Amino acid sequence: MHLLFAGASLSIEGAMMITHRNLHAPNQEPSCTGILSDRLRFMFDWYKGMVDENTGRLLYFYNPQTDVRIGDGEPIRDIAAIWDIEVLSAFLRREDLRPVIRRSLDHFEQFIVARDGYAIVAPQGELSSIAHSAFLTLALIHSESTESMRRWIPLIAGILRQQRQNGSYRVFFEGEQNGGEELYPAEAMLAIIEAYRLTRDARYLDSVERGFAYYKRDYYDRGLVQPDFLVFFANWQSQAGRLLFEATARPEIKELVRVFLFELHDRIIKNGYYDHVGCQPDAQTCVEVACALEGLADTYAIASLGHDRRVESYRRCILTALGFLIRAQRTTGCAERERGGFGQSLANREQRIDVTGHVASGFLKSLENGIDRAAM
Repeated sequence: MHLLFAGASLSIEGAMMITHRNLHAPNQEPSCTGILSDRLRFMFDWYKGMVDENTGRLLYFYNPQTDVRIGDGEPIRDIAAIWDIEVLSAFLRREDLRPVIRRSLDHFEQFIVARDGYAIVAPQGELSSIAHSAFLTLALIHSESTESMRRWIPLIAGILRQQRQNGSYRVFFEGEQNGGEELYPAEAMLAIIEAYRLTRDARYLDSVERGFAYYKRDYYDRGLVQPDFLVFFANWQSQAGRLLFEATARPEIKELVRVFLFELHDRIIKNGYYDHVGCQPDAQTCVEVACALEGLADTYAIASLGHDRRVESYRRCILTALGFLIRAQRTTGCAERERGGFGQSLANREQRIDVTGHVASGFLKSLENGIDRAAM
């Protein structure tokens, strides 16, 4: 797999240096041994089994008990799944899913609508949002196409047009509809900051600095995050925040990121979330535990850099989430297509494409941080 990186060809190994879902340190070699790497290989094989024979793209949903399969599901999740398998393929140095990636990108690029100086993604039957543009941008950035930058730069331009003076982002491109504030702006900031890492366009960094400040001070601090969304909000803010922490040269922004992410995850821990995961696993959903793991792993990386007192507490919580997800992965006594994936919960075997993507991301981040349950 090769990526366009500032006008040069980037190898599959180099791809791991730019993804928020993989290795950040240029001199750090990925570990392909241990239980987490083994479980990631199971996930890769699960993705191979989830290819729709009719379209050559990934299935969105599979119920192993009824053999019900759904191809096209929710476009945002379907697009994000392309990015998921690109990142996993790069880590494992596997190219088996390259045809699936290519067909999927070809399919969703059909929905790019060019406008005056920018572009949006307009899937049929769904309002076009900054999340559609964000995930297609991320998928294009991590693709093998040498034309990808030409395709994603107008999408980023469209997201930037959605930013208000106060730093917030309008979620939808048409009308005044509300919704998705807990997730979509941070997903957009993640795509913008990845674009900044490739282009060094100062407008991109400025946008994320202003956006991050808004969603801390004028959104979270005002109590606008509903308790049921806290884990998911914290996840995407952490993923965008970690890259912002690395990219910005402004000490006050670094401090803002550090304080905000610590506050989010300290609150989740204080609320007893990981205690419940450990003591009441049957009551948990796989997607929420995976999202908690993703966000905490990125925040753990920031805490480790500063030798913060939270490191050990965060590490214990990461291990709790890993233990649950390792248990939840279907590996034996299951249907062939089911093996390697994740149900909605320990009891509910219905599988959705985005759940495995979140788990893979959390496992990759844990490996990056030197946390492999087999070594504990």
